[in-house]
Amino acid sequence: MKKQGIRLIKSLFAMALLTLMTVSCQKHYSVSDLLGTWSYNEDPEYSITFREDGTLGYTTPVSVPSSTYTPTYTLDGIYIYIRVMIGSAVVSDVVEIRSLKSTTMVLYYDGELLFDGQSLNGEYILTKK
Repeated sequence: MKKQGIRLIKSLFAMALLTLMTVSCQKHYSVSDLLGTWSYNEDPEYSITFREDGTLGYTTPVSVPSSTYTPTYTLDGIYIYIRVMIGSAVVSDVVEIRSLKSTTMVLYYDGELLFDGQSLNGEYILTKK
């Protein structure tokens, strides 16, 4: 009986240590890590600007009326939740931060197919301007 009690205590202790190690390995970013303008490496004409007030700015080669779209974001750990208001409709999505350094950000997107069947899934490398 004494050996079983010792084994139980050891296993509980091991589980507690494993939990602590797992939690400490999770990355959490702050909004200040994102602030600024980031451009897409493969096509620098596309860029996104994270602002302190939670809004997003963007540039594209094709002009889009700014009054049409109102993009905002929130950050939760390694996930960026993006919300775009298009008229009275709201489109929400999430991207995962795979890596974030002072000048480089790697994002991963795994979402729905676009209306024309295209997929935007994959990793995107952004460079801070």
